[in-house]
Formats: sequence, C-alpha cells, structure tokens
Amino acid sequence: MNLSPAPAWSGSRTVTRHAGVVAVASSQSNEATKLLDYYLDDSVDTEYAVMLSAPWGAGKTHFIKKYLNDRSTRVPEDKGPYYLYASLFGVTAISTIKDQFFAQIHPQLTSKGFQLFGNLASGFVEKVSGAKGASGMVKDLLVNLDGKVLVIDDLERCSMKISDVMGFINTLVEHEKLKVIILANESEIPKDQRDDYGRQKEKLVGKTIEVKADPAEVLDKLTGDLKPSIAKDIISAEKAALLATFNASKRPNYRNLRAVLADYERLVGVVDERLSAAPHALKQLLLYMIATGGEARSAELGEAMLRQLPTTAFSMGRLFAKSEKTPTEQAFEALKNRYPEVCWTDPIVSPKHLADLFFSGKIAVDAINEGLARHPDVVGHAQIPAWRLLWDWSHLSKSEYEKARKKLLAELAETKLTHPGVILHVAGIAITLRGYGDQLIEGEQGLLAYFTEYVSRLVDAGTLTPSKGVYGFDSMSAVGLGYSSYTTPEFSSIYTMVKGASAEALRRQLKVKAQSYVARLATGPDSYASLYEYGLDDENYGGVAFLHHADIGELAGLLIVGSRSNDQLFASLTKRYEHNFQTGQSLRDEYEWVERLKTHLLAVADGDTAPFAQALRERVTYYFDKIGEGISLPAPSV
Repeated sequence: MNLSPAPAWSGSRTVTRHAGVVAVASSQSNEATKLLDYYLDDSVDTEYAVMLSAPWGAGKTHFIKKYLNDRSTRVPEDKGPYYLYASLFGVTAISTIKDQFFAQIHPQLTSKGFQLFGNLASGFVEKVSGAKGASGMVKDLLVNLDGKVLVIDDLERCSMKISDVMGFINTLVEHEKLKVIILANESEIPKDQRDDYGRQKEKLVGKTIEVKADPAEVLDKLTGDLKPSIAKDIISAEKAALLATFNASKRPNYRNLRAVLADYERLVGVVDERLSAAPHALKQLLLYMIATGGEARSAELGEAMLRQLPTTAFSMGRLFAKSEKTPTEQAFEALKNRYPEVCWTDPIVSPKHLADLFFSGKIAVDAINEGLARHPDVVGHAQIPAWRLLWDWSHLSKSEYEKARKKLLAELAETKLTHPGVILHVAGIAITLRGYGDQLIEGEQGLLAYFTEYVSRLVDAGTLTPSKGVYGFDSMSAVGLGYSSYTTPEFSSIYTMVKGASAEALRRQLKVKAQSYVARLATGPDSYASLYEYGLDDENYGGVAFLHHADIGELAGLLIVGSRSNDQLFASLTKRYEHNFQTGQSLRDEYEWVERLKTHLLAVADGDTAPFAQALRERVTYYFDKIGEGISLPAPSV
C-alpha cells in the first residue's frame, strides 16, 4: 500500500529495524509522541494502522491512554469521546469489539436501566423486519465512528484468529478512513499464526513503534492509587531509589511493580507498628521487595531459590572468597550485582516470609513480628539481644562489636540462653568469627563439647525450651534468621545434639503434663478436642505421644461412667489415632499403652451386671477396632 510521507521528526537515537518499522531507544516516548502527532494530524491522509509493540507490562496501555487523554482536551465535549478503546483479551467475535466501542459512545445505553429498552427495541425490529440478530443491527445504527481514533489492545491475546481481526482493522482504515492504533506483544503471537500475521501486517501496519511508558509517570500513577499510609509516604519519598532498583531488572514490568507495591502496602499495614516508625527499615524492605518480588513474578527467581537466599555476613563472605560457586551462589551473585541499591544482608523481613507472600498471598504476622522485634534497624541496638547483633556483626562498629561480644559471653556463663534456635545461632556465630580470627569461645575443648555441656545443664535444670517440631527450629534457621556457618560439618554435629536435647526436654515436660491431663479431660467435652487437634502452644496434643504416662484407671473412669460409655470421649480418642500408622507413627510410644487401656476397659465391662456388661463390651470392642485400624493393630478374632 502507499504510505503517507515519513514524518519530519528528528532524533539521532532512532534506529530502523526494517522497512516501515521504527525501534525507539532511550528517547522512545518522545519519538513515539512525534510519530503519533503526525499520524493523527487531520490534514494527513493515512490508510494504514500504527502499532505499539512491547513486552507485557512495559506500559503500552498507560502510554497510549495518557497520550490520547492529553490530546482529547482539545476536543469539544459535545463531540463525545476522542478515542475508543477495545481489548482483544479473550475476544472470540468481531461483534464483541463493536460492543466495546458502543459502550463508550453510548454509556447510558449500557446501564441496567437501558438494557431492557435495548432488548425491547431489538425485539421490535425483529418482529417488523423478520430479521434475526436485530440487537447487532440496532447497535450498528447507533455507532458512529467518524473522526474517532480507535485503540485495539492485546492483539496477541485474542481467542479468535488474528487474521480475522486484522481483516476487520483493514476495513476500518481502508474503507472507513479511520485512524487505528494497535497494541501488541509481537513475541507472543501464536507460532501457528505468525506466517499469516506477517503477511497481513505488511499490508495493514505502516509503522511499528517499540515503546514503553515513562517509569516515573507510571510510578506516580501507581502511588496515587494507594491508600494514604506510611507505605505510600515511603514509596513517594524513595522514588529515585525505587526506580533505580526497578529499572535494574532484566525485564521491568509495570504489572509486577503494581503487585509488589500492593504487597508492600498490605504487609506494612498489618505487622508491628514499630516498623512504620523506622523509615530506614521501611526503605530497605521496599527495595528488597521490589528486587525479589519483580524477579519472582517474572519467573527469574523461583520460590525455592527465594527461600534459600543468603542473608548473613558469613554467606556473603563465602560468596566473595570462593573461586568455584554452586549454581545457587552463582544465581545470587548475579542478583546481588544486578541490584546494588538493595541491602542483601539481614533483610527486614526474611525471604522465607516474602516467598509466602509472593507465591501464596500469606502473611505470617506473628513470625514476622518476632523477627522485627529483634531487628536493629527496627527497634534500635539497645533493644536487641547480643547474639542478634553479632549475627550481623559486619554492620557493627568496633565498640559496638566489643560491647555485644562481652554481653553474649556473660549470658553464656550464666546459662541465660535457653532457646535451642538461639543456641544454634550462637554456635554458628562462633564458627564464623573463628574463621575471621576471633576465638569467641576459648578453651581446648571443641565447640561441640562446649555446647553439649551447656545444653546438658539446661536439660538437667529443666530450662531448655522443648522442641515443638515445625513450630520450633530447623537445620538452617530459627526465629526467622538463617544460621551462620550452617553448611559446615561442625555446625551439623552441634545441630544434631541440640535437636536431640530439645526433644528430650519435650519428653520430660510431657511426662509431667500427662499426670494432670486426665483431670483436664474431666472438666467436660470442650477439652476433648485437645486429644487430636494440633498446636502445642495452644495445649493441643494431636500427633504428640504422651498419654502412655497417664494413669489408665483414671482415664477409664472417664470413658465408662455409671455403666454407660462416654461415646464423645471414645470418639475423640479414636480420632487421635486415625491414620497414625500410615502418617509416620508419631504416637507409636502409646501403642502398647492403648492395648493395656483396652484390656482394662474390657475387664470393667465384664465386671458389670447384665444387660450393661455385654453392651459395654460391644462399645469398647467397636471403638478399639477403629483405633486398631489407625495404628495397624491386628483385628481381634471373632
């Protein structure tokens, strides 16, 4: 087709890709504006469409709407909308595109009040003319596109053949003499349609502009959409650093940015208010989330990798010292180099908790608050335990380091540290500092022997915090922080010892608890659920073996009362063992005790009088058969 003369714009940074296609570099928004000014000039007769091409989230829609909204101020209001916009996302018929145009030209006719009128009008036309599809005829009569600029977005997301859409657009530009701007991510055009698309594009599209919106303008728009809050204030105040971090991405995406800002606003709004009073911490968290959230949402950073991001000075030291790096270390090094604005050590919120937020939308408020209460940038050094300061020792001054070191040694001497996770943190810190020439814990005995003796004293005194499974600590982290030196064999040995000691502390605690537990059950049915519900912190004992320390006679006295079975308590006891054998046998220490309880109850039943004796035996047998299924005990012979 014959194209109109090329626009007389200047710009040495513009590079031609091929005939009729312009790739716009750093001045792309300005160059695109000049081209569109020329294309939309009423004095210029054009019979081709213009395409804005860019990846998803690059800001094509924002750019064109802002540009056309600015131009529309020159158009009298009585002329109606200056431009009409239609998205092809999921569109399966040309009529759907027309419907979108119709709704913008006649918004009052698309309200609920006028829908009935439209249906009646369509029915009237069908009755008089005998023609089917009168609804479309009515709309066609009311749609006047003369002088309108048409924007057709999401070409690659169309659910009908793109060639059919291109044919429709060709009718608009050649026969209706309309100006049409197409928005597309050409790299996502379906492979099986690319040949047809290429042939039709050559005839239809006069200019293709690679364009993205101005990041600062988009950020202002996104910030304006946020509710008034401290999060919004920090985003505005740290605009320059935020944009530098966002633009450092290999694939800056405004949709991702919007989602991360929403996550940031939501997170800051629900956690400890002390974070909102710490501007520097809020800035660190914002930049960390912009970098990791953007990478996660663009599939550059997987959930597992995010959870394992190094956070300690020890990890950073390994990164700089090693000549050969693991794939994980290589990925993190690239991430660290890509985002120099981000503080990667000691993040305000653990990457584990951010992974929960980014990938499942969950905010572990209690766990995050526990970490915030120990973070120096949130509550200040005076409120932070000595071990927590030394965990990030590279950020301390010499005097701060020596003060924290002295305090930690005093706490160890007085056995004040009783949480297994904290003890492991201290062990990791000691290993790391030794590597830098500071023998934190001196003596001929190794660290394993030192901490074995330390933990044994706590167990004997009954002060070691017991292990609570997934709610306690693991081999890599505790209280929201990764251990220093956790990859060393020495640390692994200390971890195994501490885990065993903490489990023993739990066993001792539960043995004492069992002696009073039957009395708790005696208070009534409201306590029965604690037999199978999970959560030791809530005094629930599902999956925790301890009943074998309880008195069988006392429990039997609650299960059979006045020659009647307590069916609700029996059912709760049965539920306790449901599927236990198949799910790890966490209650296996109680299996032999269960048999003794059954024997005792059958003896109680047999000692009763008729007709209660037989009825009780049947009930006891029924429930223990169910329990047997759960713990895989052989069914009794009949």
